[in-house]
Amino acid sequence: MTTEKTVLIVEDEGLVAMDIEDELSDRGWKTVAAVGTIDAAMSALETHVPDLALLDVNLRGTKSFDLALTLRDKGVAVVFLSGNSVNDLPASLQDCAFVQKPGNFDLLQTALGNAGTGDRL
Repeated sequence: MTTEKTVLIVEDEGLVAMDIEDELSDRGWKTVAAVGTIDAAMSALETHVPDLALLDVNLRGTKSFDLALTLRDKGVAVVFLSGNSVNDLPASLQDCAFVQKPGNFDLLQTALGNAGTGDRL
């Protein structure tokens, strides 16, 4: 029996989040929540701690760095999918996988598989 890998999507653009969720579902990932704010992500963590979190860096002017650190403290792998530059990540998160938006989903799948390795795609 294969266990589905679970993902938390934190993306403030609703259509982008839906597209990501659809693509990841097609690739065998189960989305535990697709949310657009830090508060909503924290609430989602009260219900289920995913295997991996896919985070946009900038959520309507709020950086997701503290959320990323909280997720890592809980043992969740973090992948950033962002229009920001990888150079915007603080030193404490430089080992997170990073995919530049607009990213293609093959690159994203590779990053998800290599989460925690510091890959820049």
